[in-house]
Amino acid sequence: MTTHPIVSVGIDWADAQHDFHLIAPDCEHHSGSFKQDPTEIEKQIEAWRKLCPGAVFAIAIEATKGAIVNALLEFSDVQIYPVNPAALASYRKAFAHGGGKNDPSDARLLAQFIDHYRQQLRPLRRNDELTRQIATLAEDRRRLVDQRADLTNRLTALLKCYFPAALALKPARSYSEFFLKFLAKYQTLQQTQRAGETRLRSFFHGIGIKRKADGYVKLLIESTPLTNDPATIATASMHAAAIVEQLQILTKHIKRYDGRLKELVPQHDLFEMADSLPGISTNTQARLIAALGDDRQRFPNAKSLQAASGIAPVTKQSGKQKHVYARWACTKFMKQTFHELAGLSITQSRWAKAFYEYKKSKHAKEKHAAQIAKRALAYKWQRIIFRLWQTGERYDEERYIARLKATGSPLYELIKSS
Repeated sequence: MTTHPIVSVGIDWADAQHDFHLIAPDCEHHSGSFKQDPTEIEKQIEAWRKLCPGAVFAIAIEATKGAIVNALLEFSDVQIYPVNPAALASYRKAFAHGGGKNDPSDARLLAQFIDHYRQQLRPLRRNDELTRQIATLAEDRRRLVDQRADLTNRLTALLKCYFPAALALKPARSYSEFFLKFLAKYQTLQQTQRAGETRLRSFFHGIGIKRKADGYVKLLIESTPLTNDPATIATASMHAAAIVEQLQILTKHIKRYDGRLKELVPQHDLFEMADSLPGISTNTQARLIAALGDDRQRFPNAKSLQAASGIAPVTKQSGKQKHVYARWACTKFMKQTFHELAGLSITQSRWAKAFYEYKKSKHAKEKHAAQIAKRALAYKWQRIIFRLWQTGERYDEERYIARLKATGSPLYELIKSS
């Protein structure tokens, strides 16, 4: 069996140009830089191949995605080892106590890091095309939803300052279709009242609001303006119109993402498992697929999944002192996924509801009791999901509860009492 020499390479990436440091099999060091350009990257790989014929290049880089990573993944003799920036920062302090750094020195440290610790690290494995597409769509959709939430809060705050009567319509959400259509048509109370009862009633009927139309019209016509200052009304209404238009566009595209995910998620190998989990929607299924990926060896056990997602707490112990605190070093999107999955399961799973209520009552005196209870529930769900992920089975609520009964779990008593 032919073995290829492993060449350690550190790349300190940037937007336009990347610095590298290479440690050849004969321990000779080579440094340089190359531009972020497909042709230049290919030339650099060819130069490395001539320098180290037949070698596999183990590249340490502080990234898991991006232009340089996408380019390097195209080469079969390249293995990418993502290095956490915090890990490199700690490693750097061993050599530069004052905290000094520059790109070439970081490239050298990355090369040394991968040269010494490669056996303890896992190379980046590229997920299949379908998984990558679902993961990217799920993450991009979440960003759009976050943008919409931010704009919604800004719109609500703005309306409170000059047009509070609009908020008295009490839309289920400030980005509700009927509410945005209303604000696109009528940006001020004065404009609304000048339209008169007949036009307002026709408008609400035209957008499908018939049952509440009379109540809405009466409320708006009888409302008293918060301010009559022309400058305030002119500027605030113009700002509101800009926000409303952005919200309408965002909502339109979020619906497109929803539709695309509904097409793709059922095609994935993990759909059967994800679909069997209680209470979760297509979007949460997509996020779960993104969190787990295709590599079933990525997490050796459930504990590693719990730690990587940030659900498991961090324990520090020294002598007689022991501290347990929340884990912040994690991917926020992944942590949110399991947190929200746990919250959705409460309405559909008997044991999840019983466990959640028990944990919430146990921490009733604490400020964030509900969040603590959800995080504890997510911790339990991750053990179940990890098992299903490894075996390819569907989740069975009755089978799990029967298992709790057979093992004499205290959770079974909570289910009976609830």
